[in-house]
Amino acid sequence: MFSNLSNRQSFQPHRRFVLKTCASGALLGVTGFSSAAWAQQPLALSTAINHAGLLRALSQRIAKAYTQLALDVLPERSQKVMASAQDIVRVNLLELDHAGLSEDMVKLLQLGSADAERLLGLVAGKPASAKLGEINKAADQMLISANHLTNGLEGRGKSSAKIINIAGRQRMLSQRIAKSFMLIEAGQDTASLSKQLDTAQSEFVLAMNALEAAPVSTAGIKENLALARTQWMFYQGALNSRDKTTARRDVATTSERILEVMDSLTLQYDAALKELLGSVAYNDTHFASLQL
Repeated sequence: MFSNLSNRQSFQPHRRFVLKTCASGALLGVTGFSSAAWAQQPLALSTAINHAGLLRALSQRIAKAYTQLALDVLPERSQKVMASAQDIVRVNLLELDHAGLSEDMVKLLQLGSADAERLLGLVAGKPASAKLGEINKAADQMLISANHLTNGLEGRGKSSAKIINIAGRQRMLSQRIAKSFMLIEAGQDTASLSKQLDTAQSEFVLAMNALEAAPVSTAGIKENLALARTQWMFYQGALNSRDKTTARRDVATTSERILEVMDSLTLQYDAALKELLGSVAYNDTHFASLQL
């Protein structure tokens, strides 16, 4: 029953995710906006945090999709996920490059761009199991540089802007969990990846608690938080399935579905903060165990 339910709920998550990202501005390049127009319209800080934070998730999503292809897990869908993730990375970097960032943030963006290009170069061509270790390292390096940029941007805003970072970081964790799982399935460094998998799951729960306790909320946010909890139960079921074929398939689809939900939440927090920024405060949340 779980398998059927997760498949129905996740039939084309990558497609909805791309459409949602288009609506939020990450794919403006395909709608006729020019670089000159972007240069004249700097992003709102919360939006820049959102876009930079999305790069963290995409680093792990690309490595996840590549590993799924190497394992022959839903190959057609995995290829579409890979292609969409790479497209969003390129357009997000372009948008941030024309976002009117300060000089120190531009330097962080340049480092992130270089790390992204390395990862995109490595995943080009036919998937090969022999490259999984190198791709994992490159994905994590891109994650680190994108995280530096995101945190740097967050530091420019008021404390309430942190909720964008926390919500956006959940997108990354949803993909990091699946990436670690798939790499373990592929026979990579099991001990290290098992620790990474456990840590990412613990961090995801911690952040969900923080989001639910935050005073920034709307009816839509509450609805998506409840949906995220439900999807998290499905995700846990997939990760713990004893049937390897079913587990791989369900982790692949459910990780995309929960990514979609968390992306929607991030956009909702972005919209809410455009109205409320500066009027709320909440307890800080630290993620020391992940060290990112």
